[in-house]
Amino acid sequence: MKKASVIGGSGFIDSEIIALLLHQQFDIKVSTEDISKKENYQHLMELEHSEHLHVCEMTFSTQSDLQMFTKDCDFVVFINPSDIKL
Repeated sequence: MKKASVIGGSGFIDSEIIALLLHQQFDIKVSTEDISKKENYQHLMELEHSEHLHVCEMTFSTQSDLQMFTKDCDFVVFINPSDIKL
């Protein structure tokens, strides 16, 4: 299965991109800054094929955080790269 990581992912456009990737049979990691705020990503879990969706808490405070999150991915989407502070 192809793998993708989506940095960001809770807005309308982000959700559409994630839905498209799920439909294309990607296994997807989506980042969130606070995993306890389920209201930010719960709607993604209702998408078709969401069993291939994995929400991960990441702050991307270092370059190694970014490398670890995107490791082994065939496709990476930066929804709001201005949020990344390296």
